[in-house]
Amino acid sequence: MIRNIQVLLVFTILSLAVPQQAEASIFSKALSKARNVMQSAFQMTFLNKLPVIFYKDSFDTMFEYANKSIENLNIQNDKKLHITKSAELALHLKSLFGSKYLAYGLTVLVGLIKEGIDSSFLNPNGSRSKEDLYADIVGAKAVFGKEKFDESLNKHIDSFVLEPQQKPQEESAQITMEPVQTTSESSYANESDTAQKAAAKQKLIQQYYEAARSGDSEAAKRIAEQLKQF
Repeated sequence: MIRNIQVLLVFTILSLAVPQQAEASIFSKALSKARNVMQSAFQMTFLNKLPVIFYKDSFDTMFEYANKSIENLNIQNDKKLHITKSAELALHLKSLFGSKYLAYGLTVLVGLIKEGIDSSFLNPNGSRSKEDLYADIVGAKAVFGKEKFDESLNKHIDSFVLEPQQKPQEESAQITMEPVQTTSESSYANESDTAQKAAAKQKLIQQYYEAARSGDSEAAKRIAEQLKQF
């Protein structure tokens, strides 16, 4: 009798455990499939397969302009991809709905959703980045024309520039005597120096962008080398 009860208990436990494991397995597979579909969708590889029926001339002009504008810029490759894909999506939406404002809003919304999903359970290997969102905004501005696109790119380009490589420290450094400054003098000097460097860097970035757009690759390379000093 006792043995029969033990067998019954074991059978009951097993019968309860199997559905739970199966349910967990089904959920895990569904989640994995959802992640793959979502990641594929956000890569937007399907965009170049979509036909452009309305505003085709505007689409071709601005998409080519957006690509050429960042082609020779010394900015991160993933930011270039964000800009081009965002521009392509926004121009497709404008072609579909006819409204540049709606196209811009929906494109930025897609960027916000993507950044919200990044590093969540749906994309645990991703990471959120405000710079990515800035790049999406720049690309979406393509629906408003060249002037607005350039204005947005100039505004955010400092966030996209490649970080300069750190120079190796010299094994020995010459010690020099500097005049002693008071705390207030030192603080003022540091703030003034920082402001001057920031202004100089911003000016160089603007010159780099203008040289790249005009096709002056030699000037762009020279300015890029100067940017590495900051």
